[in-house]
Amino acid sequence: ELGVMNAERMNKDQAILQQLKAQVDTFCRPNAQVLDSSVRDKAVKPTVTLSSVKQAEGNHPAVLMCSAYDFYPKKIKVSWLRDGKVVTTDVTSTMEMADGD
Repeated sequence: ELGVMNAERMNKDQAILQQLKAQVDTFCRPNAQVLDSSVRDKAVKPTVTLSSVKQAEGNHPAVLMCSAYDFYPKKIKVSWLRDGKVVTTDVTSTMEMADGD
């Protein structure tokens, strides 16, 4: 209730609004750019696990599964290689799983 009351009072006071708008231009925007780049320009390599998973049904006794975790930024490219060449047949992939981590 106190927050609502203070917000209503401040929203009606043009002097306070002008002061806050000036702070956005002089403090918030310049510092946001500096702080944003300190995070945005960083990268964290994924932790990758490779495992053999037995299929419940199918022609193959097992399949290889590759999982990547704990990486930043969000987009990475994962490819299967055979003899140094990208394999595109008999490959299944999924998008980012829930928890997005």
